[in-house]
Amino acid sequence: MSQTEDKLLEHNYDGILEYDNPLPKWWVWLFILTVIWGIGYFFYYNIAEIGPSQHEEYLAEFNTGSADAMRLIQQMNEKWAAIAYVPITDNDALEQGKAIYIKNCVSCHGANGEGGIGPNVTDNYYIHGGGIENTMNVIINGVPEKGMISWKPLLTPEEVQLVASYILTLKGTQPANAKAPQGELWEQ
Repeated sequence: MSQTEDKLLEHNYDGILEYDNPLPKWWVWLFILTVIWGIGYFFYYNIAEIGPSQHEEYLAEFNTGSADAMRLIQQMNEKWAAIAYVPITDNDALEQGKAIYIKNCVSCHGANGEGGIGPNVTDNYYIHGGGIENTMNVIINGVPEKGMISWKPLLTPEEVQLVASYILTLKGTQPANAKAPQGELWEQ
């Protein structure tokens, strides 16, 4: 009991008494080391200017990132330059195309291609042209003004070819609740 009374300070604020508890020694030394480190950091970067400034670090990181991005864009362009605009007729490949269609296209074009937010893909009317080449170009580049994203960064060229080939198999299927024709009649 006498130890507690010795630690009490003379301060008394509305009946609240204050103890005189010193900080732990490890905390005091950690604080001193932090202050010393902070002074050294300030000297290194601001007074002696030995280390790079924030702006210099930003430019170095930006240039590294730009070079990496340009290399990736070049690789992607090379990959897309070799794309074949030929419809696939193999049943297993068309099943893969159907899986891609179900995963990515159903929400706008319907489960059977009947249309919804997007146009009906089962009739002979096309807004951006029919056939494999036009269909693949619409998938690759998208139609931003109509809300269709470019699938180029999300699908490989092979996947685009598979899904476009599957979409061509939907032509003439006449699903229930099909959306009215949009665009112009396409004759191949």
